[in-house]
Parts: sequence; structure tokens; C-alpha cells
Amino acid sequence: MRRLMRPGISLIVLVGLLVGSGVAWAAEEAGEVEDTETEHADTLFNFGYDIVHHLFVWYLGALDGLFECSLEGEPLTATYGEPTGEGVVPVDNLEDEAGPVLFPNRPPEELAEGLEPADAPVAYSGAEGECGLSGGEVSGPAGQVNHGMFMKLFNSLYEGAGRGCVVRHLAQSELGKGEEQVGPEGDPDFEAVVAGDTGEIEFTSINADCEHTDKKSENGTDETAHGSGRPDTAGKPDDTGKPDAPGRSESAPGHNK
Repeated sequence: MRRLMRPGISLIVLVGLLVGSGVAWAAEEAGEVEDTETEHADTLFNFGYDIVHHLFVWYLGALDGLFECSLEGEPLTATYGEPTGEGVVPVDNLEDEAGPVLFPNRPPEELAEGLEPADAPVAYSGAEGECGLSGGEVSGPAGQVNHGMFMKLFNSLYEGAGRGCVVRHLAQSELGKGEEQVGPEGDPDFEAVVAGDTGEIEFTSINADCEHTDKKSENGTDETAHGSGRPDTAGKPDDTGKPDAPGRSESAPGHNK
């Protein structure tokens, strides 16, 4: 014979579920829920946008390299170098109110195996140096700027390790929205950047779990963007895992073409 659950027992079960949900919600609000990506993070992704020059720049590097390259904080002043034939714009200088940006040296216990710790912080020294930044102009055929144009630019210029990992962070960002968006008619006052121009950039720094994410991509999970403006060449990065040269920027667009 089928036995029915007594009403008292049903009420107890329901209350238990509600209490459990409340505890989990409270823990999440308090920041106590474990962020698995942060826990296993291996790659730093810096990116920022110069709204005046329509320039999007970025850096990818290992989190166990010689220097801590995070850039979040007050806007920084960038000085740009000569754009290449591929449209890559290097950041030659990066300064805060005190002068050239300094990147702290990591303690020995945080370094990748085989690395000797640096004796002192290092100053920003260009796109080819430690924590180097570069990028390109965000612009559609008619000069429009929108979220899809950011995705298109990144996918077309960067083909190094970690692309499939970090592109989802760009897809979830507010880049190309609000004040950053320019309509189909373009900006009549816009002038393309030339060597020596300066601009203000506010950066976002993300610690990403690229080693695990890229392994998922190898197993059939597509981690690249599928938004508007995605070029035909976008796809899984040529190399997977964290950058091969900890402490050095592997993100200079075009280096892996």
C-alpha cells in the first residue's frame, strides 16, 4: 500500500530547504561563496579604452611572473607609438600622477618554478616590455563604435594563448555601450591616433582561469565570442594554457600571426 508523507514531515522538509537557501544567499552576499575561477586563476587580463581616440588596448600575462601587472585604479595617461600596417597601436609610455607606472616585483613564493625573483619594481617601458600594452582603433565601416566592434577588434588582432578564456569577459563587459557608443553616422570630429598622441585610459584587471578554460575548449566547449562583428578568423587560440613566458606580455596584437 502506498504510504503518504505526514503533513508535519513535509513542513519540516520545506522549512529546511528554505533555511538552506537563505544561508547560501547570505553567504553569497557576504562574499563567502568560493569563486572557483579566482581560486584557480593563472592569467591576468588588463584592458582599457581611450574614448577620445577610440583605442582599445590590453595585456595578457601569467599570474606567477616576475611582476604584478594589475592596472585597476585611477585613469592613467598613455602615450601611443606609430601604428603598424596591421593597425596595431603600441602604448609607448604609461603614467600616473607620480610619473611612469611602477609594477611591484612578486615575492619568491608566488613565482613560477625556475624564476629568480626581481630585486625591485619595474617601470612601464613600452609594448614590448614587462606588462606591455597594445591594441587598435575600434571602428566600423562607417566609423561606428559599439560592443560588437570591440569583440571584432580583439578577435582579429589577438591570436595568442588565452583568447578563448578571456573573450567571454569582454562579452560580459560594458565596452561600446552608453557614452562609448557611436552611431552608424560615425563621429565627425574623430581623428585617428598618430605617434606621440596621449590619452586617458581607465583599466579593468581580471584574474582568469585560462588553463582550465582552454582545456574545456579543447574538449569541444567553444569559449570564443559569438556576438555581432565577430570576424571569420575568430576561433580557438593557437596555444592553450597559461602564457609560456611568465612576466612578459604575450598579448601584443599580431605577434602570433
